[in-house]
Amino acid sequence: MKKLVYTVALVVMGFTASYAQQRGDHGRPQGTPEQRAEKQAAALQTKLGLTAEQKQKVQALELERIKKGEEWRKSDEGDRKGKMEERKAFMKASKDKMDAILTAEQRTKLDAERAQMKDRMKEGRDGKGPRGPKGPKGEKTPPPPPANN
Repeated sequence: MKKLVYTVALVVMGFTASYAQQRGDHGRPQGTPEQRAEKQAAALQTKLGLTAEQKQKVQALELERIKKGEEWRKSDEGDRKGKMEERKAFMKASKDKMDAILTAEQRTKLDAERAQMKDRMKEGRDGKGPRGPKGPKGEKTPPPPPANN
């Protein structure tokens, strides 16, 4: 009986591990850069009411942004801080190009969407940085007391 339980447990762990690896790339969208750019452009077309010409321009801009991001991820991991200024400049240039494509009304909608996304990200982190909550002057705060249920 024990052998059967161990065998079933081993099989379940094997399936779980293989399923977890199917997601790939830590939950990032799957597909080629072209497919991801098309998907992003289609989503913006729906949200902002882009024309066909605007959608083509946005798709080209998204493709450029996605390829540049992949290039950065593949580059030297140790020099990320040194390249941060380059990334910030590229992102600002991409935002400026996007603003040039969109109408004033579409820009307003996109800015509101970006603000909502920023708020959702802050709520998701719950004020925690990458190494947990920080107190004054970067000191670690003590963990909260356990909840009494």
